[in-house]
Amino acid sequence: MKRTWKIVLTAGAILAVVLLGVGWYLNVHWKSLLDKELRRYVAESSDSLYTLAYGRIHLNLLTGNLAIENVALIPDSAVYARLVAGQQAPQVLYRASTSRLQISRMRLWRYFLSKQVDAGAFILSDPEIIITEDRRSIDTGRQRSFYEAINKNIKSFDIGRISLQQTKLQYTLIAEDSSKQITRLNNLDVDIRGLAIDSISQKDPTRFLYARNFDINLDKWDYRTPDSLYWLHVSKISYHAIERALDVGEVRLEPRYDRAAFDKRLEYQQDRYELAFRNIRLEGLPRMHLLQKKILMNKAAINGGYFHAYRNRGLPMAPGNKYGQFPNQVLARFEIPMRIDTLVASNIDVSYSERSDQTGETGQVQFQRAGGTFRNITNIDSLVKENGHCTADLHAILMKSGKLKARFNFVLGAEDGAFAVSGQLNDMDGREFNTATKALGMVEIRSARIKQMDFDLRGNERSAGGTLTMQYSALRIAMLREEKNGNGTERKGLASLLANLMAIHNENPSPGQPLRVAKPRYTRHPKKSFFNLIWKTIYTGVKETVGTEMLESMGQSQK
Repeated sequence: MKRTWKIVLTAGAILAVVLLGVGWYLNVHWKSLLDKELRRYVAESSDSLYTLAYGRIHLNLLTGNLAIENVALIPDSAVYARLVAGQQAPQVLYRASTSRLQISRMRLWRYFLSKQVDAGAFILSDPEIIITEDRRSIDTGRQRSFYEAINKNIKSFDIGRISLQQTKLQYTLIAEDSSKQITRLNNLDVDIRGLAIDSISQKDPTRFLYARNFDINLDKWDYRTPDSLYWLHVSKISYHAIERALDVGEVRLEPRYDRAAFDKRLEYQQDRYELAFRNIRLEGLPRMHLLQKKILMNKAAINGGYFHAYRNRGLPMAPGNKYGQFPNQVLARFEIPMRIDTLVASNIDVSYSERSDQTGETGQVQFQRAGGTFRNITNIDSLVKENGHCTADLHAILMKSGKLKARFNFVLGAEDGAFAVSGQLNDMDGREFNTATKALGMVEIRSARIKQMDFDLRGNERSAGGTLTMQYSALRIAMLREEKNGNGTERKGLASLLANLMAIHNENPSPGQPLRVAKPRYTRHPKKSFFNLIWKTIYTGVKETVGTEMLESMGQSQK
């Protein structure tokens, strides 16, 4: 019995030694073979344009794990120059490196026996990728797919997951006129799943770059504006290539200074913005245009955020004028091609604050829970010819109580900024306007019930006009003046009494009278904005309806 066990143990030991020896031999032999083949594969597949460089290879035959240190894909400048001269150079050139390439659960037998790469995962640590697209390059040769380029040496790839962690990416676009556009991104995480490269997958329309899923994630991106007045913060960015969709957690524009410090850095009047848009989703993105500074998409959605603007009218106005700055004019001059079929926004709080140059007080207008739908936002000539109108259907709660709806229609490509706007305001407590009128117009609305206001205006960068109907009741106002000690305002008793008794219509329609319809017309101040023209035209109609010039001061300082 003891002799039997000795024979079994001896045979087992011999078998183990043989297996270890064979394993050691194959490990050394295959590592040496792999070392030679990798460089040859890259050179042959790229017609010697690229060279593969790397450090040590660590191969574990038993586990199927493979690690390669300091891997770099390097283009040969001399070969590229020769290809350019022969009009055979590709438009896109790559340079890439990684400190470590880790391959797990690779079926080594399938690779060495049948040249099939079958692995569980490829993980690249701290990769750097430089992509240069040169639109000046002309390649008259037949364009080969990636599978056609590698199938002479590798029959197929089947990789469960490829992960690029903390990636640095630089994309340079060289246009036909030799101008350059450079985009740099850091700390990208790229996750590719279900990669299959073979004769079937290269024609599979459900895949992107041979992958079933292709996601790119960026935790945050910070940018300081060239004027050093703002920080732009973008967070939680995720791109899903298969869905052709981009999700962004938040885009936030943050002033670097408070209002007083901001004004000290300005020579002329300028709006100070604070904004944040949240839960952003962009759909229908062309996959190959992401880094080419084009804005093309089928649908965009924003759910939540705020937009606050402030201006100090105590500063001098900038020289020149604001002609050519209406929304459709700015869109036409925008250097980046843009097409957004539909943009839907919801739950946005909007406010405009202004410091009066006369009273030194700050008034504010608020639009709460604002939202709406924008359609056909584009500056691409062929699309403008098909549909020359960009529309916006908007809604909001005005000053806490008024239900406001408005429809804007911008004529795309119109040199004079032609537009139309119509809308309706319902159930407004007029006293809510006091946050603006007391500081900016020295008028207090003591009571007013606005039942409904309808307006329909058309205009351009020079003027606007149309019709306005406002149904209201119980209008009472108080004219204000500054207190002598500078501690606020007080009511002008006699002026207020005369205004209420003699100068204004307290309701519309008046008893026994038809509904008054105003036909306002207003010539734009050349130094003021698009929304100033809208406000001034509406205010002119309100003033005509109410029936007094005594309310003129309510609009003097409005934007």
